[in-house]
Amino acid sequence: MRVLWFANTPSNYAAGGSAYNGQGWVSALESAVSGKVQLGVAFLTRTSPRDMSLRQVNVCSRKVKWGKDFRHGVTYYPVFNGYDRSRGGRFSLLIHGDARQEADLVAAYRRIVADFRPDVIQIFGSEHSFGLVAAHTEVPVILHVQGLIGPCFRSYLPPGASWRRFILTPPRPGQILQKIYTREKLKRAAAREQRILAGIRYYLGRTEWDHAEVRKIRPDAVFFEGGELLRRPFYEADIEAVGSLPSRLSLVTIISEAPYKGFDLVLRTGRLLREEYRLDFEWKVFGNVEPRFFEELTGISVEEAGITLAGVADASELVDALGHASLYVHPSYIDNSPNAVCEAQLLGAAVVATSVGGVPSLIEDGRTGFLVRSGSPDEIAERVVAMYRNKDLLRSVGRQAREVALRRHDRERIAAELLAVWQQLL
Repeated sequence: MRVLWFANTPSNYAAGGSAYNGQGWVSALESAVSGKVQLGVAFLTRTSPRDMSLRQVNVCSRKVKWGKDFRHGVTYYPVFNGYDRSRGGRFSLLIHGDARQEADLVAAYRRIVADFRPDVIQIFGSEHSFGLVAAHTEVPVILHVQGLIGPCFRSYLPPGASWRRFILTPPRPGQILQKIYTREKLKRAAAREQRILAGIRYYLGRTEWDHAEVRKIRPDAVFFEGGELLRRPFYEADIEAVGSLPSRLSLVTIISEAPYKGFDLVLRTGRLLREEYRLDFEWKVFGNVEPRFFEELTGISVEEAGITLAGVADASELVDALGHASLYVHPSYIDNSPNAVCEAQLLGAAVVATSVGGVPSLIEDGRTGFLVRSGSPDEIAERVVAMYRNKDLLRSVGRQAREVALRRHDRERIAAELLAVWQQLL
């Protein structure tokens, strides 16, 4: 069987590359299935094909090119998007729109399909234009839902924030232009996502929320349960070594720069823990967070909240941090099935998360984690304090979460079920 992926990351194409923001689990899935099918992986890149060591380069248009390379049994198709490479290019997209970019990218996808001749096409995520290829092929196309741009765009800003305030904080011209571009790009991506979901019938998903959201647009959608592999270090961690609870309250959050991920809630909760509960704690926040906007929005500085910005970390660093934490806190305003929650559970960490999107499909409240109302720093703080004072409950919840996560993310089962889905599509 020949299976072609359109993925948001290079997967295993670039050994030693960044595993930030999802690349780890896609590459893990590739490793699990690549020997069982003939696999092709197409992905977007800002690195020009002339800078790559490729066997073949095909020009699709002046600004979109695609290459072909064969490595460790997999055919890779880097798709160079020259439209989105520079500040000038992004400004041009703001002024002139992205219809030309979309047409050129879809033309490249069609040529890749013709070159690889797949039996099945799998699209990872709906945020890029990959899914538009479904309208140009008779090959069965299945979309693996990872998050939906429409709901994320509607919940992008936290309560009390405006786009004007977000865009103008901090007041640096380069960052202002970037934020204007981000807003417009998200708005257009949300509209494109509607077309993509309307044009694809088959879906892989793992939460009740993603099923419901897709069926709002495509009522006859056919859903298959699609698990996600986690990054290898989380499976291989020595639980006995990293699973001991610290004497001092230690919190971990893994987050991104998007405001809907809830960094404002981290600041508000941190100040509550310090000023109202008088707790001595450590709270490490991993990710590419720019705090200025959130500090101005809340009137709380990172220092006042007792937060340590730990930056982007690799999987091994996160295993160590989560394994030695009292709790993992996930404060998002919207999410589908955040792997950060799943990775924390796999390590046996107790999780406190906002009850939004698909998160309730991952956590049974009081048994495998704790759910709190969205946007409520008081509830987060109350739950953190109550859990910290009940070490037996912390251990019990962490243990049960790990048992569920081991089944949910079992590598052999996920690979076998995915192969069965592809066979079913044929």
